[in-house]
Amino acid sequence: MTAKQKAVVCLDVGGTEIKAAAVELDGVLLSPIHYFPADSGRGKEELLTHFAQIVLALARQVEGTPIAGVHLAFPGPFDYEKGISLMQGLDKYDALYGVDLRQELLQRLSGAGLEGLEGEDIRFINDVSAFALGEMYFGNARGAEKAMFICIGTGCGSAFGVEGRLADESTPGVPPKGYVYPVPFLDSCIDDYLSKRGLLRLTREMLGEPLEGKELAQRVHDGDTRAQQCFLRFGERIRDAMAPFLREFQPQSLCLGGQITKSGPLFLGPLQALCQEQGVNLHITADTSQKAIQGLSVLGQEILTT
Repeated sequence: MTAKQKAVVCLDVGGTEIKAAAVELDGVLLSPIHYFPADSGRGKEELLTHFAQIVLALARQVEGTPIAGVHLAFPGPFDYEKGISLMQGLDKYDALYGVDLRQELLQRLSGAGLEGLEGEDIRFINDVSAFALGEMYFGNARGAEKAMFICIGTGCGSAFGVEGRLADESTPGVPPKGYVYPVPFLDSCIDDYLSKRGLLRLTREMLGEPLEGKELAQRVHDGDTRAQQCFLRFGERIRDAMAPFLREFQPQSLCLGGQITKSGPLFLGPLQALCQEQGVNLHITADTSQKAIQGLSVLGQEILTT
């Protein structure tokens, strides 16, 4: 049995939705990505049972293929090494605060047919870090000496990569834990501006009502020049927030993901101009989830295949 014939079950765990697939160790998806409700407000036992059922359902889909691991991406705060959720007061997964998810899942999976799994086979990583690994191994950042990754959604997630690995925070230009979201920006921090709520706040200020990206994009397509100016202001804020990191980290590639990128042509002009000026290749990832799932499959592999 070759390594490529083994698979890992990968879950990208969000607050409203869980995306999951069985993936070969070389990043090839053995099934389409499946979407499950997160039910993140449920109690501990319900949530753990839900996770285990998703894993088992995907394992059954590739019956006959050995399952080498279960890899999960979670938003922070989270102790990824120990597999312990530290989310609290965020309206998602409060019931899992302080829970040893590795042991809890191992117990449920071993008792339901995946007896070959050991604790070290269940791995955890930040969701944007999974996206970064997917891009470095299989996507737009493959071969880049240094790359930066930004996902704009409910917040502003980030990761930094050096030679195919997640950058240590001691790397020049990399903020603590690779997180840009708490870095001061304008009158608060980056997360308050480069996020869904940041766009809602901006549209409220400029248009008199809060609009999400899809609604704002529709207004632009309908010929609303004020909506167009609003998107441009949002793009200028992205440029201004990213400029110090591009200058100090000096990546060859910047990969942008998240739901907001579907409207990218309407607001990314300022960032594209900055990247061109600094010699940075700007890539827009159409399917962030697929790259995160692929990135999850390579957790634990020490060498980047080029």
